[in-house]
Amino acid sequence: MNPNAKRNMIQVRLNDAEMKQFEAVKLSLSEKTNAATLRELIRLAPLTEEQSQTQVKHLLKEYDDLDAKISALMWDSSNVTKNLNEIAHAANIAKNNDPTNEDTWNWIIQQLQQVFPTIQQLNQLCNETKSYLKKGLDEIGSA
Repeated sequence: MNPNAKRNMIQVRLNDAEMKQFEAVKLSLSEKTNAATLRELIRLAPLTEEQSQTQVKHLLKEYDDLDAKISALMWDSSNVTKNLNEIAHAANIAKNNDPTNEDTWNWIIQQLQQVFPTIQQLNQLCNETKSYLKKGLDEIGSA
């Protein structure tokens, strides 16, 4: 028997609510024994320090910002694709049925002019997202 086994032993009495809470923690950590759960909690203890919590909150905020930017990119790109498909369809019909119809071609040009600012915004969002990711990766690399 390990000579430190008795000296390094911990015993704890918990009330019913604390025991239920401990069992939930044990389950969430996928540990089989109480001793393994305590060892894992000790290993994870540095994550509860104020500095670590601040870093976690910062990462969550960064993720939310990134998630919003990517969602905006997806929404805008979907709309641009839909609009360009409609314009292309109209152009094909005009080309095949009445290639000299000035009103139709003016409408097509007008629609394209309306889509271009959105495409420019998409390009800007893409560049911002790339810069955002690069900055984040650079910060991780320097940490």
